[in-house]
Amino acid sequence: MTTGLAAAGVLFGTMGALPEAAGADPAPVPVTERVSVDREGAQLAEPSYDPDMGEGRITAFTAEGPLWQQDTNGKPDVHKVQNSGTGPVSGWPDGPSYDGSPCASGRMTGFVSESTDVTTRPLPDRRPVVYVHNTAQGKYSWVRGYQGVLFASAGQPTVDPHCQWLTFTATLPPAGPGEQPRSHVYRFVFNGGTVDRVSDASPGAGDASDPDISAGGRYVAYEQGGEVHVRDMDTGTVEKASVARDGGAADGTSSAPSLSADGRRVAFASRASNLVDGDRNGGVDVFVRDLDTGVTTLVRGPAKKSWTAEPSLSADGTHVAYTAARTTGGTKNRVPSVYLRELTTGKTQLISVDLKGGRNDLAARNPSVNADGGVVAFDSASSDLVSGDTNGVSDVFLRTVKNSQ
Repeated sequence: MTTGLAAAGVLFGTMGALPEAAGADPAPVPVTERVSVDREGAQLAEPSYDPDMGEGRITAFTAEGPLWQQDTNGKPDVHKVQNSGTGPVSGWPDGPSYDGSPCASGRMTGFVSESTDVTTRPLPDRRPVVYVHNTAQGKYSWVRGYQGVLFASAGQPTVDPHCQWLTFTATLPPAGPGEQPRSHVYRFVFNGGTVDRVSDASPGAGDASDPDISAGGRYVAYEQGGEVHVRDMDTGTVEKASVARDGGAADGTSSAPSLSADGRRVAFASRASNLVDGDRNGGVDVFVRDLDTGVTTLVRGPAKKSWTAEPSLSADGTHVAYTAARTTGGTKNRVPSVYLRELTTGKTQLISVDLKGGRNDLAARNPSVNADGGVVAFDSASSDLVSGDTNGVSDVFLRTVKNSQ
């Protein structure tokens, strides 16, 4: 009979201490730096992408090329920028690793791997598994299933800012002939190993995805049925964030929620036109919903005919980073750029700024803002953001707009 964490569907493995590259002194602001480089500071020949931030400069990202001499697996791996430098998160296993997500301090980092040998206790197949790496202990944990049934696949991990909780999506195998498996959002607590289902499991509820979690794990935001919900895990109540201005149903789908640390503000993207007055661009937009006041704010793009998407809300709820582009004009106008908006004042800054102060030449995507809005990470293959960028592939950049703690 198994007991403790093994019984809860959680297994642990250890690995030797992973190295880190030397850190750099803080640069003056505002400044853009490329962080997806090897330990000597040289650019990579293969793409890097999908950054996710904690506090300060803490950033997890995926790189397809080796940052370290020991990396000979030829697979995408997850790495993390910390104050002391950049180090591997997933190690160099025999399958691809991706979707890195750190807690605020970077002590715990979630990621997905399709490998058999992330830890010294090998897995029997290459199904996508969500892992958590404890940097201080050099230990990996992974969530295998729910109520005694192994997950068929898992993904989209997010660790709460306090480094205590994990939310993720997972699919269970069919319970019987003809059953169509559905993706659900789950929550897992590190201390105790309990796994709870967050999303609606009733017939017709549909797949759930895009989870985010508040500090302390009380609130979980997610998309299900084309709507954004926030569930209070203490009370069980569910609030709909993508609600029309009259309290009715939205007339378009919503997705990609990003939650503040206190769980009371949520940013999301929506194709609905009736969430606020004056939304007439006919496309996707970013909105921020204050769940306490019931007020929804539209984050407009740089022009009347433009869209906004891919929101990332700072932990303190004061800033939102997002991508935007115009829907009319020449090719350069239609290239997505990354912006940062201060929600109280409406002040907006171009984040993917080139060396001449203009916008990026090639698409900038996947913005992630740190805890206080001082640093924004994003990826782009644009060669004009920093000097010496000649690799012609996507890189991960940090744009520092103010000194962060």
